[in-house]
Amino acid sequence: MRAVLVLWLWCLFVVSLAQDLRMPLDPVFPSRLVTGVRQNGYIEYRVEFPSAYQSRYPANNTVYAWWLVPTERTGRVPTVVLLHSLGIRRPELEMGLARELVRHGIAVFVMTLPYHMQRTPPGHGSGDLILAGDVALLREAATQATWDVRRAFDWLQRQPETDPERIALVGISLGAILGATAMACEPRVHSAALILGGADLAHVLWDSILAIRARARLRQEGYTLERLRQELAPVEPLNLLTPELGEKTFVIGARFDIVVPTEDTEKLIRALGNPKVLWLNTGHFGGGLVQRPLFRTVRQYLQARFEGRNPGGNPSVIAPTLRIGAIYSAGRDFRLALGTDFWRSDKDGTLFVSGVLTPRGGSLFAGVRLRLGFSAGVEITPKRTYGAVFWHFVL
Repeated sequence: MRAVLVLWLWCLFVVSLAQDLRMPLDPVFPSRLVTGVRQNGYIEYRVEFPSAYQSRYPANNTVYAWWLVPTERTGRVPTVVLLHSLGIRRPELEMGLARELVRHGIAVFVMTLPYHMQRTPPGHGSGDLILAGDVALLREAATQATWDVRRAFDWLQRQPETDPERIALVGISLGAILGATAMACEPRVHSAALILGGADLAHVLWDSILAIRARARLRQEGYTLERLRQELAPVEPLNLLTPELGEKTFVIGARFDIVVPTEDTEKLIRALGNPKVLWLNTGHFGGGLVQRPLFRTVRQYLQARFEGRNPGGNPSVIAPTLRIGAIYSAGRDFRLALGTDFWRSDKDGTLFVSGVLTPRGGSLFAGVRLRLGFSAGVEITPKRTYGAVFWHFVL
């Protein structure tokens, strides 16, 4: 009975905090719009407004954004709120996507996330506090990001250039994780593209290769994965998303991601029911090798949605699977190695064959995928075949 009571109280706590994400915000607030700079086919403005959520760090409490508006337009145009990846100092990748969109008649609002770039508190690096292992701060940052997105929608809907009924949300990596929570709490989102993100935020922290320092602190403080899930439950996308949202969402994941683990991208897809999905045969960073076709695919999806068309078809972007690491075989010793896949037995690459280049020349590696980046198999050279171990990560 006592356990049931504790569970019931915890559920009430989670529900009450989740409601805070959706609580009414004052749509009237001061903002600053810096005179625009004319670029090739668009005007770039700088925008500032106060965050509706006041954190413990004053520097973090102003939202900064780049607003790109196409110069050639008739009437109001569709707009994308674009959320960036973790730890960036300038939104260079995001600006590449923004330019792809704006040159096809879609305005873009590139918004700084909490604790990044201009919002970084003194004495810290951009995004460092997100991965510091401070659970309360991370929960507050997710809430703040959601409120900032909602306030961005308020601001954009008042601009004469913006079609207030066609505002989409796009997130990359961390931006896709926080964007999933924001999308669940903002009914005005017309469409969404979540790129290299996932759900089960606690598991991302517990398993990501980038969260080693955070995990060490969490374990030192006595956290388990389940306790972490409980404390992040109010901002967890799995607790907020519904299958209906999948009808307007495009998810792009990486088959061999160890930054946002592939299984957490799969959880996001399941929570959304039946979104449009594109899998890259890469790790978290391999999409950069096919940046232009990837951005074009995102733009085509959003264009179709904005025009009231069914995006249709199965999107496809051919990306190489590059394995970077070291190989060891009894006959050829330990060497740094770069490999690219020629064949895989299944989508997970359980069995694979890669062409491998090392300082001692080229070879083939055929093996089975194990854990922690290790694969066991054989290294094949023109002269003979050796038993080998290949440790690597997929770009």
